[in-house]
Amino acid sequence: MQSWKETFGELKEKYLKRSTERLAEILEILDGLFSNPSDAELIRRLSRNFHWLAGSGSMYGFQEVSQLGAEGEQYCESLLRGDVVQQPADVQKLKALISELSSIFSRGDGETTPLSAAPASNEEPLTRPPAYNEDVSDKPVILIIDEDQNNLAALTQMCDENGMAVRSSRNIAQAMSELSRSMPDGLILEIPLPDGDAYELVEKVRAMPQGEEPAIIIVSKQTGFLDKVRSIHCGADAHFEKPVDMKSMLRRLRYLLDKKRQEPPRILSVEDDPDQAAFIRAFLESAGYQVRTCTDPKHFDSYMSQFQPDLVLLDVMLPGMTGYELARYIRQDERHATLPVLFLTTQGQLDARIESARAGGDDHLVKPVPPALLLNSVSSRLERSRFLKTLLHKDGLTNLLNHTAFMEQGGAVVAQQRRQKGPVALIILDVDYFKSINERHGYPGGDKVLVALSLLLRRRLRQSDIIGRISGDEFAIIAESLDEREATTLASRILSDFAAMQHVTLSHSGFYATCSAGIAILDEKKVTLEQWVNQAYTALQEAKTAGRNCAVAFNPQGSTKHIP
Repeated sequence: MQSWKETFGELKEKYLKRSTERLAEILEILDGLFSNPSDAELIRRLSRNFHWLAGSGSMYGFQEVSQLGAEGEQYCESLLRGDVVQQPADVQKLKALISELSSIFSRGDGETTPLSAAPASNEEPLTRPPAYNEDVSDKPVILIIDEDQNNLAALTQMCDENGMAVRSSRNIAQAMSELSRSMPDGLILEIPLPDGDAYELVEKVRAMPQGEEPAIIIVSKQTGFLDKVRSIHCGADAHFEKPVDMKSMLRRLRYLLDKKRQEPPRILSVEDDPDQAAFIRAFLESAGYQVRTCTDPKHFDSYMSQFQPDLVLLDVMLPGMTGYELARYIRQDERHATLPVLFLTTQGQLDARIESARAGGDDHLVKPVPPALLLNSVSSRLERSRFLKTLLHKDGLTNLLNHTAFMEQGGAVVAQQRRQKGPVALIILDVDYFKSINERHGYPGGDKVLVALSLLLRRRLRQSDIIGRISGDEFAIIAESLDEREATTLASRILSDFAAMQHVTLSHSGFYATCSAGIAILDEKKVTLEQWVNQAYTALQEAKTAGRNCAVAFNPQGSTKHIP
């Protein structure tokens, strides 16, 4: 894969070639203004060209270009506002400015790298989703560091019941020995520890190879504000006081572990200047993001629906409309309530910042934006947005999509299949006799069954599949590229694996449970989301009637029962 330095060199070369054409266009506009100084359309064209230079110069190492472009843009804006009256001498000054720009570009001696260090290139290719017959059941490994045996047992039980493998240490020395063997996916440290400072241990972990990857949670008997601040400074991801709310800590741990399973975030950049657009896209892609560029705001809605971005970057000055108007359009749709919107603009005045906030923007970055600032603004906004989505869209017990979020994604799949072909299966699973399980083993026993089924689904299904808990004991799966035979085979395998699982509670040494499945294949030409779901429920009811612990595929002429 090409390095960022090589990519930047190619972009800079193209930028220098395009600069000659841009300067020629500016001179042509100036000649027109010399004979017709009140032509507002020519002034707007001139302002846009200066705007592009102001925003792109420093990106490619030409800070003087950005400064001169900003001067030209400000002059044009003052003409459009009527603050000044253009004189022939002003045109000559602008031509002198263009001459200076031409001299800078002809030298081509800008900085060899942008304003700050570029992100490390991601050399690993994206891997395809595993097929269903591949082993994807590796459990996340959690290292628990605690000298109290009772605390260690409670934390171990919590992790084990939620599909995590546990390693343990009683002190810092043992922990360092464990860490030297292999880096875990997460650490839970209870402080104080008997042989040293746990905060310093976290700092050592973060300094180790791959030490930035694990999720680290500190559990403390110390409840002071400064202790929490110190947790943040040392590099821990969360700080919990004793007595610990285990459900809250589990939610946080699962959220942190899920970050590794996420696809690269999608960023939509709305930018009509090809030089700025190319730099933003290449820079963010080198940091591991998926980036699409919308150069014409008329196509913005199409990009939003097809690309479904996790973050939007908006230029303010766009042809035909402003970035503020696009931001307001985004905020009118409640589906985008958590979508971060960042403005990238040459307008740094207070009134522009106020307008950004009023339009629903989350940040206002003034061009030329230092790449390090752009990268950190993007990453921090994405992280907060992802956390809010987790709170809104995930089921608290199983960490799967809740009913509303699952149906929203189901609607998107139906709309997508109308544009592209291919089978899509909907599988609805229902735990058999779940009411009896709650009556015999209590609600904790019922919760264990639901968690066990959710963990089985996460292990057996691809990351690209959509999984949700759509009611108390009902789960649903949307799996693309599966026909009826393949979906039935998958459902039967899940039913068989689930029936073989033993569930243990404090009052019962072990018990078993089964579930039934209804399957429906989407016919995008004839079926809506509601009809598709009803078909799967019809097949599920037939599975219940047929004796449970079986899978049934919907067929208007008569469904077929499949026993795992």
